[in-house]
Amino acid sequence: MNETLYDRLGGRAGIDKLCDRIVELHLQNDVAGPRYQALDQEALDRARIKVKEFIAAGSGGPVEYTGRSMIETHTGMNVSAAEYVAVMDDIMQAMNEMEYPRPVCDEVLGIAYSLKGEIIHK
Repeated sequence: MNETLYDRLGGRAGIDKLCDRIVELHLQNDVAGPRYQALDQEALDRARIKVKEFIAAGSGGPVEYTGRSMIETHTGMNVSAAEYVAVMDDIMQAMNEMEYPRPVCDEVLGIAYSLKGEIIHK
């Protein structure tokens, strides 16, 4: 099996659809939602684009990530552990709704958890 995670996520179209659903869930989330709801449409669209780039590039796709590092992005945001878990739950819910196989979900979850120290309380 030589497929990249990018391929297993459905390429750019699959990642775009996944990220759009994740952002929808974030906006509805009682814990993390207020951060996303506070953004104007331009900021929300910009964040959505950067998340799509980040996931596409980080999963082995032919995409260049043009955003800031996780530490640069989250410094000063003071993200709580509860917010982080809420965001992770949204990611897993979106992946389950889209019926990604368990190994793909587990791989994405593992990558997301590996970034935890770069996001929480920065």
